[in-house]
Amino acid sequence: MLLACLVWGATPTIGRLLASYQAPFVVVCLRFIIALVFLLWFTAMARAFIAVPRRQWWRFVVCAASGIWLHNGLLYKGLESTTATTASIILALIAILVVLLDVVCYRRYPARVATAGVSLCFIGASFVITDGRLGELAALRIGPGEILVFLSALVWAIYSVVGRDLMTEYSPLVVTSYATALGVLMLSPALALEPALTQAILSDPLALGLMGFLGLFGSALGFLWYAQALARIGTVGTSAYMNLTPVFGVGTAMLVLGERASPAVLGGGLLVLGGLILVNWPRTARAA
Repeated sequence: MLLACLVWGATPTIGRLLASYQAPFVVVCLRFIIALVFLLWFTAMARAFIAVPRRQWWRFVVCAASGIWLHNGLLYKGLESTTATTASIILALIAILVVLLDVVCYRRYPARVATAGVSLCFIGASFVITDGRLGELAALRIGPGEILVFLSALVWAIYSVVGRDLMTEYSPLVVTSYATALGVLMLSPALALEPALTQAILSDPLALGLMGFLGLFGSALGFLWYAQALARIGTVGTSAYMNLTPVFGVGTAMLVLGERASPAVLGGGLLVLGGLILVNWPRTARAA
């Protein structure tokens, strides 16, 4: 999960670069076609292909629609009219949304210490994203872009909850590969509906390079690592780890671009780490 957060830390920035094409579903489709090639290869190497009964396919369809199609399409569309910083703040709500979905749909109540950890992770991520200026949260403008990003966070929470249940019966590799295949089918009409934009993206070496990176690391491996984490530590713990994404984003900027992190950013990172300790505390206590 740490590796997935490290890769996803760069996703909002890359999304802003690709948003200039104003073809979010074309970009997402091409990205996941690349991801699907790698996932099918991984599945073949592991000899993990299995038949799925018809009564189970609806859950794979929900995972594909929420985690592959809608989450990414809504996020890229939202990034056309909002900033990467604002998107990161909204996406930090995912862990809280997962907890709410679990309570409303499954009557699963997390331990109080885990709930406190999720809240602390959100506060820490907000410190990192706003550089300690939490007043910016109250000043956020709620427009179409922000609403789309929030919806993308909500459908990702749905993907997490449904995917967790699927992985009680199937391996993370099977769930990720099959959901990605279905997601590509849902996205593929975008290529035919916008042929000019598809051709423009395919003829741009920078866009192809960015999508190749997102396809392999941000999608194939990132989604697989996320699924493995869901199977091992559950939805609340896995979603809380996603608050490390902006922390890793800042850390990457320090290493690659030579940027300096302010005390607020470092303090926010420590809050996220403290929140993760609280989230994992109930499981650690049971293991002891």
